[in-house]
Amino acid sequence: MPTFNQLIRHGREEKRRTDRTRASEK
Repeated sequence: MPTFNQLIRHGREEKRRTDRTRASEK
């Protein structure tokens, strides 16, 4: 089971990835 910090880090990476894809779509 991942720790709370690991979940936050993963969430930030996911957000960064989605932001990058949105920028490329534009």
